[in-house]
Amino acid sequence: MTKNFKLVTFLGIRPDIIRMHKLLAMLENGQMKHGYRHTYVHSGQHFDFQLDGVFHRQLKVDPPKLNLRVGKVLKRRGKTGHVQQSALLFQKTAEMIERLRPDAVLYLGDTNTVLSAIIVAKYNIPVIHIEGGGRSFDWRMPEEKNRIVIDHLSDLIYCYLDRYKQLLVSEGIPEFRIATVGNIIVDALSSFLPAAGKSPILDRLKLRRGEYVLCTLHREENIDDRDVLAAKLKDLQQLSQMLPVVLPMMPRLKARIRREGLGGILLRSKIITTEPLGFIEFLKLEKEARLIVTDSGTVQEEALILGVPCIVTRRSTERPETMAAGATILDEKDLCGNAEEALKMPTDWDRNILNPMGGSPSERIFQDILSRIRTGFFANSRSFEELQQNLFVRQAYGLEHCELRTMAAS
Repeated sequence: MTKNFKLVTFLGIRPDIIRMHKLLAMLENGQMKHGYRHTYVHSGQHFDFQLDGVFHRQLKVDPPKLNLRVGKVLKRRGKTGHVQQSALLFQKTAEMIERLRPDAVLYLGDTNTVLSAIIVAKYNIPVIHIEGGGRSFDWRMPEEKNRIVIDHLSDLIYCYLDRYKQLLVSEGIPEFRIATVGNIIVDALSSFLPAAGKSPILDRLKLRRGEYVLCTLHREENIDDRDVLAAKLKDLQQLSQMLPVVLPMMPRLKARIRREGLGGILLRSKIITTEPLGFIEFLKLEKEARLIVTDSGTVQEEALILGVPCIVTRRSTERPETMAAGATILDEKDLCGNAEEALKMPTDWDRNILNPMGGSPSERIFQDILSRIRTGFFANSRSFEELQQNLFVRQAYGLEHCELRTMAAS
């Protein structure tokens, strides 16, 4: 029964809002018809208006009913590291659970916000994860730890592709917990490309269609080490001699460049820096770029769908399907050389590879969640009856004594 079932959607950063805009609307609007209760909660991991409020406004997403304001509190305290963020997030999550008493909590992605699933699970509340199964197999990445933690805590995992489902099963996650739905970024692009087409951002930046490179940098592996960041900026400086480079400056990147005294590299280049952009403006820049250079998995996917060659400036990627499609080159140390190759790439790749089932992934997720609520899935997702096919579970419940004795004797 859906009646009185309380679902919390718990997000934290701007790509979450972009990906979830349609599903959030469906969850909000479906409450009366289907009899459940939905609450949108924001961790406050992103809190600047340019990284949060502008996206709610542009994408017509209702603001969260509860914002934990983790980022603002940490900034005021002057301690914003992973440890401090996780500690405060855990505390605030426990307070949120005590206040809202949800029957399940829905997450998206791999940011530090999803680590609060540890607290949710400790309260024996089912966890739902959208974007499960992504793995870069690069242990330097904080996101890699987050992905593994939430997937193994989740009662229900929505994967974009069957590849991710196979990966999760190989890690020992029961198949009944996993559903393949397609990549919900296609819903965002479908919804907002018309508005992006009307954006004047190219005129504002004095750019011509197909005659510039769009770049984003935000991951720790690229900006936290001074030498690495300097090398990345020098690569972009060199690349800007081929084509102008547009670089929206996220707050952490801007602060790191200032702190490390690297601003001169930008001044001696044809790099056009901007403040963080809204999704409509950024989507317009993506669509009309000749080349995209990024360390963002989301931008990597968007480039494939938009038909723009993309260089992922990282050692590894959790989205290798974009490389398999012929849309992406993985680069760590030869940006200009790889840019020359990327500019020659044919762009006739399969743009539907991220959503091979067609239709709306958000609609599939919504209908599946409703079905599982009605059938009592979340009340039984951790029960012995659901797990008893697993030999190790049966042993733990004392049902395989003879086999264990035989194994010990041998």
